[in-house]
Amino acid sequence: MARLFEDAGQHNRSWMCFVCGRKYVSYEEYKTHIVTEHEEGREYLKCPACEAPVRDVKAHFKVKHPNRHLPTDVQFKVTVWHDFSPNGTKKKKTRVNVRTGHFPSKKMNEDLYYRSGLEADFYKCLEEDPDIKTYKIEPFKVPYFWQGEWHNYIPDILVEFIDGVKEIWEVKPGVRTNDEQNLAKWHSADAQAKNIGWRFVVQTEVGLDKYRAKLKKKRQGN
Repeated sequence: MARLFEDAGQHNRSWMCFVCGRKYVSYEEYKTHIVTEHEEGREYLKCPACEAPVRDVKAHFKVKHPNRHLPTDVQFKVTVWHDFSPNGTKKKKTRVNVRTGHFPSKKMNEDLYYRSGLEADFYKCLEEDPDIKTYKIEPFKVPYFWQGEWHNYIPDILVEFIDGVKEIWEVKPGVRTNDEQNLAKWHSADAQAKNIGWRFVVQTEVGLDKYRAKLKKKRQGN
């Protein structure tokens, strides 16, 4: 949740960024700073209900949305947790235990890092699919324009099929597919892919279920 401070005797409220300790006089400035300057997933998460930048989705829901259903298909905590004293002095930096790790790929002959369980599940499917020649993780940067500034976006997977077709995949929970900044990233990636004859695809839990069903039919010879 956001950290709100009030200076004694002056009644001046300020919002402190939980990533770097900078303070802002308005919540909107504070929110804009976090989503434009820090890394989503690693340093902050967006609440699936109100899109507020948070570190712990479960704790945020308990306080801000006690009567709403908590989604089960989202990342609940940032992977790096920063703590600051009220004056903005950094106290400590902690790595949070979420489902991240390395997938041993025989097809690619290397261990592939995943940032979520959803990514790991897609790796397993790509590994099994006989139509996939190669799949490269976080292959390149794509520049995109957001809120008056240029940023870089790194897609999750570059997939090459045995027939030569190439696709850029972004793996994301369905609840985050309408996020405005994500849409800006994906618009640029889609345009770049089309310019070189590739496809850009956003893969969600729905896509994973369809992919698994497709592979099951292949195994059964259908």
